[in-house]
Amino acid sequence: MQNPADLNSLDEAPMDTTGPRLRRSELEHRELDHRLANSLQLATDFLLFAQVRVEDTAAHEALGEAAARLLAVGQLHRFLSGHDGAERVDLPSFLAHLSGLIAGSTGLRCSLDCDQVSLQADVAQQLAIVINELAMNAAKHGYRPGQPGSLHFEARREGSRLRLSVCDTGGGLDKAFDVGPSKGLGMSIVDAIVRQLRATLDAADDHGAVFTITLPLTPSAPRVSRSFSPPAP
Repeated sequence: MQNPADLNSLDEAPMDTTGPRLRRSELEHRELDHRLANSLQLATDFLLFAQVRVEDTAAHEALGEAAARLLAVGQLHRFLSGHDGAERVDLPSFLAHLSGLIAGSTGLRCSLDCDQVSLQADVAQQLAIVINELAMNAAKHGYRPGQPGSLHFEARREGSRLRLSVCDTGGGLDKAFDVGPSKGLGMSIVDAIVRQLRATLDAADDHGAVFTITLPLTPSAPRVSRSFSPPAP
């Protein structure tokens, strides 16, 4: 027969609540992700609703581009949150998903050639915003209205760095084009994120525009600032 003192000690032993707390935290995180994605979709819908009501051409275009940006961010968030908050993502599968989204939003035929690389999730998301901006730029400026176009993504690991190129087969870059600080919103966003990732951006003509981003593959993600302000002089 078991000693009553032993039974009392069992009754007094603290219960391990770590498991339930973790599961509750995971459920709360998923619910927050779901609400954020829905909020981004709702904001996108508001912009599109406003777009159809304005008559000014510039405002109509700006609202459409803002809606496309928000939609892309929301879709990327859904993709990353679907990976259970993993700190790193598989770049080939991430870019394959992204190229499908870009093909759907721009109408461009997208292709991909990517080395096997993993990236910090924060870095991958920032990089995806850059790629999306370059894709929107290619669709808007690289091809005539109604002209079918293509976009190719290539990612190569070169030692401790990643070189990623976004290539179209359109009309190429304007002779006066400069990858430095831009007056356009899209390239300003690209320039800001490139700086935040401690990367470089190069542009060239090779049967179309070719933008190449080179960034360090550091063990941990660089500190990502949310400011898109221009660099200090």
